[in-house]
Amino acid sequence: MKILRSRPVKFLLGIGSSLVGFGKKVLQSPIIKLIATTAMKILRSRWFMFFFGIVVSVVCMWLAMRPILAEKDGLTNLGEEFRTADYSLLPLILFLLYVFYWLKSWRWRLLLLPVQDFAPMRDLFGPTMIGFAFNNVLPARMGEFVRCFVFAQQQKQPMTMAVSSIFLERVFDVVAIFVYLGIGLVFMPMPEETKRLAILFGAGIGAIALFGVVYVFWTRPLVDFVERILARMSFIPHGLRDKVCRMLENGAVGMASIRRPRLLAAILLISMVKWVLNGAVMLISLWAFGIHPSPVVAFVLMGVVALGVSVPASPGYFGVIQGCFAAVLAGMNYDNDAVFAASVYFHLSGYIPVTILGLVLFSRTGLSLHDIGAAREETQDAGASSEVAMEGPPAT
Repeated sequence: MKILRSRPVKFLLGIGSSLVGFGKKVLQSPIIKLIATTAMKILRSRWFMFFFGIVVSVVCMWLAMRPILAEKDGLTNLGEEFRTADYSLLPLILFLLYVFYWLKSWRWRLLLLPVQDFAPMRDLFGPTMIGFAFNNVLPARMGEFVRCFVFAQQQKQPMTMAVSSIFLERVFDVVAIFVYLGIGLVFMPMPEETKRLAILFGAGIGAIALFGVVYVFWTRPLVDFVERILARMSFIPHGLRDKVCRMLENGAVGMASIRRPRLLAAILLISMVKWVLNGAVMLISLWAFGIHPSPVVAFVLMGVVALGVSVPASPGYFGVIQGCFAAVLAGMNYDNDAVFAASVYFHLSGYIPVTILGLVLFSRTGLSLHDIGAAREETQDAGASSEVAMEGPPAT
C-alpha cells in the first residue's frame, strides 16, 4: 500500500489517467465518428464486398499456383497429375457428402425441435441444399438468406426463427471446428517453437469453446454484459453495436430452447461427426493423388479451410480452398502439383453435385429469383437481422 501511495507511482497513475481521458476524447470526436461511420458504410457495400471477394480469390489462387508456374513444365505436370489420379473412391466421396448434408438437416431439425418437429428430408433437406447451391453461385453468402427464405415460404414460418437457427448452427460449427483444429495443431509434427505457438493457439481455442459453453447455459447474462460494454464504447458506430446485439439476442432466443441436456448432446455429437466426414473427404481427395498425411494433418487442413471460406471471396470460394491446401501442406515434402490437383478435386467433387442438386430443387419450389430479391430488399428496409446468418464460419 505504501508503494501505491508513493509519489512516482501516483505520478505514473496520473499520466495513465490523462492518456486514457485524452484517448476517450479523441475517439468520441465528431471526425473520428464520421470516419468510422463512413468506413462501415463502405465495408457493408455489396459492390465493395463483391470486388473485394474477387481480389481475395485471385490472390489466393495465384499464391497456390505460384510454385507450379515457377517450374518449367509446371502446367504439364499438373495435367499429368489429373490424368494419372485414382478416381475410384469418388462414389465414396459423394456418399460421404450426402451423409454430411443429411446430418446437417437432422441437426437443423433438432435446433428447431423446441418450436416444431420438422421432417429432416421432406422439410429441411431441400432448403439446405438450395442454400448451399446459391452460396456457390452468388456472392456475400446470399445462399444463407435463400435457405431461410425458402424454408419460411414452404413451412409458413417467420424468417426470424430460421435466422436464429442458422446462427445457432454457426455456434456449434465453430466449437467443432476449433476442437479438431486444436487437436491437430497440438499433435501435428512441427518444430518446437511452432509447437509452443500451437499449444498457445489450442489454449485460445479452449477459451473460445468455454465462451460457447457460457453462451449456451448463461446466455441472457452474457448478452446483457456485452451490451453494457458496447454501450460504453461510444466510438463504435451505432449501427454496428445494434447489429452485434441483434445477433446475440437472436442466439439467446434459440439457446433458451435447447438447454435440455439430451438435445444439446445430440446437436454437439452431430456437429462433431459432420466435420469428421468433411475431413474424411479431404483425406480421400489427397489419397487420389498419392498424398497420405496423418489424420491430425487432416484436422488442421479441415480447420484452416473452414475458417478460410469464412473470409469474403468469390462465389464458390475458388482460390481460397486451393490456398488453404497449399498453406497447410507446404513444407511437408509433398509435390506442389499433387497438392493443388487434390484441392481442385476436393473442391469440385462437392461444388458440382451440390450446385446442380440445389438448383434443381429450387426450380421445383415455385419460387423465383425475383421473389428472393424482393424479400431481401424488404428485410433490409425493415432492418431485419437476416444478415446474421450470412456471417461467421463456413458453409462447407
